[in-house]
Amino acid sequence: MKENVEYEKRALLIEAAKKEFKEKGYNKASLRSICAKAGVTTGALYFFFENKAELFSAIVDQPIKGLKKLLMEHFQEDREYMQHLDSMENMEMDHSDLSDMLVEYIYSNYDSLMLLLTSAENTVYENCIDELVTLTENSMPIMLSGLKGYTYDEYMSHWMSHITVDAFLNVIKHETDMEQAKLKLRKIMNYLIEGWVELVMVSLNK
Repeated sequence: MKENVEYEKRALLIEAAKKEFKEKGYNKASLRSICAKAGVTTGALYFFFENKAELFSAIVDQPIKGLKKLLMEHFQEDREYMQHLDSMENMEMDHSDLSDMLVEYIYSNYDSLMLLLTSAENTVYENCIDELVTLTENSMPIMLSGLKGYTYDEYMSHWMSHITVDAFLNVIKHETDMEQAKLKLRKIMNYLIEGWVELVMVSLNK
């Protein structure tokens, strides 16, 4: 019974903190206000969280790590797929499944990930978007290592990585309906895949 009560208090604090961070941002968010919204004492908050940074981390850390894990798994799958390609002409261009998977994950963690986009200033997560760009960019030489006869354009890879991440961010910031986001991002993703092939993947035989 005691464990259930403690679990409920922690859950109330998390939900109250999400609202507080969303309304005021990380810097102006008040632990006292969060406790008031949750209906618990400040002592209860400090029982679960050492400080505001730890409370924020409890909301956003696992969702962003999970997103990075999904991306890394996809890049590894692409590397293995490219090892068996005879030529780029036979490459599967439809990445709708990948787009849908990312959208479903993002919207299942929507509140937490939106806090990273809007309220992470002056936290250890303030560069998380740049980290996603770097993760995407660094995947290119790894993926192409399994495809004979091709290298990559480093500048274009950096540029396309930014565009790809920014495209997802733009849609999820302005579209609250997951199914509508899927429809939009399928088209965007498949358009961008053609851009990756055209601009980034360089044939050594040219």
